[in-house]
Formats: sequence, structure tokens, C-alpha cells
Amino acid sequence: MTLTEIVGQKICDGAWKTEESFSSACIYRVPEELRKLKESAYTPRLISIGPLHSEDEHLKSSMQEVKLWYVNFLICRVTGGSEECKFTVLEECLETMKLWLKDAKKSYAEKVDNLNEEMLVVDGCFILELLYRYHLLNNPQKKTNKESKEDTTETPKGNIRDPFFASRLMRITVQHDLLLLENQLPFCVLEKLFLITVAKIPNRPRNCSLFDYVIEYFWKMISPEPEVKSATSNATNCCLPGECVLPLFGNRMDSENKGVAAPKKSKEVYYHILHMLHDHCLPRDPPERVKFVADTGENLFKVNFTEAKSCLGRCFHRAPFEISTLSLNDSTEVFLRNLIAFEQCCPDVSGYFTSYAFLMDKLVDSEKDIEVLQKAGIIRNNLGANKEASDLFNKLCKEVVLGEFHFTEMCNQATQYSKRCWPAAVAHVRRQYFATPWTFMAFCIGFIAFGMSVTQFVRSFLK
Repeated sequence: MTLTEIVGQKICDGAWKTEESFSSACIYRVPEELRKLKESAYTPRLISIGPLHSEDEHLKSSMQEVKLWYVNFLICRVTGGSEECKFTVLEECLETMKLWLKDAKKSYAEKVDNLNEEMLVVDGCFILELLYRYHLLNNPQKKTNKESKEDTTETPKGNIRDPFFASRLMRITVQHDLLLLENQLPFCVLEKLFLITVAKIPNRPRNCSLFDYVIEYFWKMISPEPEVKSATSNATNCCLPGECVLPLFGNRMDSENKGVAAPKKSKEVYYHILHMLHDHCLPRDPPERVKFVADTGENLFKVNFTEAKSCLGRCFHRAPFEISTLSLNDSTEVFLRNLIAFEQCCPDVSGYFTSYAFLMDKLVDSEKDIEVLQKAGIIRNNLGANKEASDLFNKLCKEVVLGEFHFTEMCNQATQYSKRCWPAAVAHVRRQYFATPWTFMAFCIGFIAFGMSVTQFVRSFLK
């Protein structure tokens, strides 16, 4: 072969391998720049799922045995404990994964030679048993005792004893690990195994899909906490632009994009569990003005800016930001960081969470802003000090690239509003004289003294 032919062949091979590797990739290593900021947010603590962390030394080898115990338990649910039937189900799982192994490898952005049928079956069935077991814990089923012919209630809490459900710490740790971008299995693998195993469990509720089990397992994390409201309380949490430090000016906000959300696909295709949670938190029906819809409880965020239309309303009614409550706890940062990393790596997903992080970074500059947001009911800070909450928002966007900003229109409206003299004056008066009871009392006393002086002056003038 000539030199030209050799170089040409290398070019063709490189192009083909690149296209083969990245055309269907959806599971990535987190970029090193993001990992350095907080490595613990991207690294599994207890359980490895898939090939990327299967050889990590810090993960306990004993957990592999627990995963195998889960797999055995799941197969027993399907077969009733028959050894012959267990072998048949296991064989079907392995044969199915053998057919899907090549597609599963394509889901990873890097070469994964250690991925095989055994890993897909063990990790996939472990996840399915974990989800189904959690469902049983929260939905005790009634079963019929054939001997006594009486209804008895199955109590999984009494029957299920294992390292993951024995303590709250272990449950939270496993949940943390299943959220990580690097710790995912292709969703098609879970779907195929679901049809072979969970879907065939006797007396299982047939209306529960794999989607239902996943959302139920992560529900407390992705759903806003219910508010205790009085009969006179408003349903929306508001915060005035002038009450926070709002440096909404700058290149990041001056985007020409109008922030129109992409229409939802008629039939959802999920890459993995993290992608499903990402999709579930997006607005279902994007309105004309950009915002996250969360009042239905199905979506995590709602952000909006509303201004009175009439001149009188503009003078006496303040235009608020309307933002749904976000509870900050130990899992919030991990959840947001992995969703943002997913958006940064995968070109086919929208950047709503990245946009939300940039918006909150703009709203929160200090602990004082956190206090304002807490008073408005927008943030429930379960992290302790307000500085931890402000640091969370201020560090989320470091080393992150903002593409399309989904709140451009709303931020432009808020910026123009905050530039006007009247809103700025009202905001200044509120901060200066209404921040504490003492400043308010001093303002009232000063106002009364001023009124008495004016009255005395008018009376003396009239005499």
C-alpha cells in the first residue's frame, strides 16, 4: 500500500470509530474540571453500577454479594423458588443481554471492555429488585392465605431485612449512587430485564410500569415538599427584584434566544434513570412566557416574573418573581450537579437545569439573599447555615458553559423593571426602613414628627 492509501485508511477508520462511539453515547465520565470542584458529588460511595466504577478499590467487595442476593430474590419472586424455573429465567436474562450487549456498549462514551452479559444482568436485576422492594415497603399488599381462607396483610418491613433498608443512612447512600451520571445502565437494558422478571411476578399490580417504580423511588427528592397553608395564604411564593441583589445585567443574560422550550416527544425514549428524572422535572406544557411549572407537583421548578399592566397598578403593586419552593438538603447538590453534568455532556438534552443554576446564581450573592428567599418561602434551607446555601448556588455554575438561557425574557423584564425610578425607590425604602422592627419604629416616629412639624407650620402660617 502507498503512503496515501495508508493515511486514507487511518482517516476512514478514525472517522468510523468516532461516529460509532459518539453517535449513541449517553453515559459519560464527568469532565475533570467539574469533578475537581466536588469529586464526592460524582463518585459512588457504596454501589457500582455498570463498568465505569466496577473496579474502584474504595467500593466494598461485600456489596457485590448483596447485589447477587437481590438478584436471587427477584428471580425467586418470578418462579416461586423452583430451581428449574430459576435456571430458565436466568438463562433468558443472559441470552437477552447477550443480544443487547453491543448496543449497551455503544451507550458509553468511552470503550468499556469490562462490560459483559453477567454485569448487565446482575446490576440490572439488582436495580429492579431494589425498586420493587421499595414499592412493597410503601404499598403493603394484601394476600390470601389459602389454608385459613382469610385475608392477611403482607408487611415487607418485617420480612425484608438487608443492609440497604436496615438503616436510613444506607437507603440514602444507595439512592445517591443511583443518581450519578457515571453510575448508570442503559435504560433499554432495564426495560428488557423488567419484562422478563418484574412484569411476570404473580399478583403484581399490572398498572405499574418501570417508569412508575423509578419515580416512586426518587419522589421525595424530585417533588417539592408540601406546604402548610392557611385559608388566606397565597399559593405562589414571591420575591421582589429589589429585595435581592439582582445583577441581572451581563453577557450571560443578554442572549438572543427567546427560551422557547422544545415540544415534548409523543413517545418518551429514556437513556437511563438520570435522564428519566431530568425529563420528569421539565415543564409539561411550556407557556408563552418562559417558566418552570411545578404547582402540579409533577415538576420541580416554577419561575415567573409578572408585572401589573395598568399605570396605577405599577405604582402601587410590586412586580414579583414567582418561584416554587426548593428544599435544600444533603442530596440537592448531588442531584443538581449530575443533571447539569448530563446536560453539559449530552448534546440531545435541553439545558433547563443549567439555566436554573445560572438564574439562582444571579439571585443569590450572599447569605442575606438566602434570608430574603427563605422569608418569601422560596427556599427551605435544611443545610444549616445560610452560607452553605449561598455557596451551593454560587459554586454550581463554576466551569459550566451556558448555551441557551431559558429565562432570557423573564430576566430582561425584571432588569427593565428594576431600572425604573419608582420600583428602585420603593425597594430602597423597604431595605432602609422596613428591614427590622426597630428601623420600622424609627421610621414611624420620624414620619409622625414630620407630620406634626408640617401641621404646626401650616397653623402658624394661617395665623
